[in-house]
Amino acid sequence: MFKDVIGHQDIKQRLIASLQTGRISHAQLFAGATGYGSLALALALAQYVLCTGDKKEDACGECPSCKQMRKLIHPDLHFVFPVVRKAKSPVSDEYINEWRSLLSRTAYFNLEEWYAEMGIEDNAQAAIYTEESGNILRKLNLKSFESDYKIMIIWLPEKMNPECSNKLLKIIEEPYDKTLFLMVSEHPEQIINTIQSRTQRIHVPPLEQEEIKRQLMSEKGLQEEKAGEYAHIAAGDWHRALRLLNESEEQIYNQEKFISLMRLCWERKMLPVNEWVTEMAGAGRERQKNFLTHALRMIRENFVKNFGLQTLNYMTEREKNFSVKFSPYIHEGNVIPLCEEFERAYNDISRNGNAKIVLTDLCIKVMQNIRPS
Repeated sequence: MFKDVIGHQDIKQRLIASLQTGRISHAQLFAGATGYGSLALALALAQYVLCTGDKKEDACGECPSCKQMRKLIHPDLHFVFPVVRKAKSPVSDEYINEWRSLLSRTAYFNLEEWYAEMGIEDNAQAAIYTEESGNILRKLNLKSFESDYKIMIIWLPEKMNPECSNKLLKIIEEPYDKTLFLMVSEHPEQIINTIQSRTQRIHVPPLEQEEIKRQLMSEKGLQEEKAGEYAHIAAGDWHRALRLLNESEEQIYNQEKFISLMRLCWERKMLPVNEWVTEMAGAGRERQKNFLTHALRMIRENFVKNFGLQTLNYMTEREKNFSVKFSPYIHEGNVIPLCEEFERAYNDISRNGNAKIVLTDLCIKVMQNIRPS
């Protein structure tokens, strides 16, 4: 329900008004990090549309449709999401129980947590495969069971392969009557332009710091001062705020690996650097990408720290402790080249580049920029 979605009152009102006035677009693209609430908004809209009770500013929450929505088993609501190819026809239905299990716990999760829920191997790459388009067509060909509408929520449509994208495009161009496509994307620029141009984009911005603070106090019982500190570091991302409450093993791992990388590159010790690369190369692509994302953030935070404006810094205590001595080494002379190298490594890893080669090259570039000859 909309009341369960943190913040975004203006977006909620626009979505409700679009249905009440009969001007709801058949294809909508919620663009923003899941931690901002994009998936939560899509689910709330779906429940509002399917609700058969007395709905005004929100779904009633009591009708049979709303009760089915709570269990994510409404027959007119369908899901598509990235899966791994471990069967002849890799489609979302194979993982629907895992999907419902994760979604029933929270609508604020990332791809890494979905991987963990599926129980896939580190090096596996999830995608929305060509076979999924046939599954979509089959479901939308059916008559609606209990509602006037049929709704298809597609999580991370940027993960669709080209054949699936092109087949989906045909469905969006010639939609079935009373059919809604709600796409939830973290990287909408990666979706093919022909699909982007046929959707109504809903930009989901970061949450307000005060909204996260209030939620931490009411839902998690944090004191005002601590809630304010976490809300600031979360930088508008509720998912990140939740992870800050219980610093995850991966967060600690990423920071320790970042510290060791910077120290080894400063000392220019190639043998230990090679050992670092070998360990990281065996960690799996998603963990490598998460580390590179963490490293990019740390470079940005350490550069900003030099300006002495604490309100512009978003670091945990563990990160701040390292940055006290490290931040002077990130300056206007190397911040852009360093960011470019980490971004290039991220893109290469995403395209299935050889991790050992990519990370070795990255380390050499870091050496050249962190401590020029």
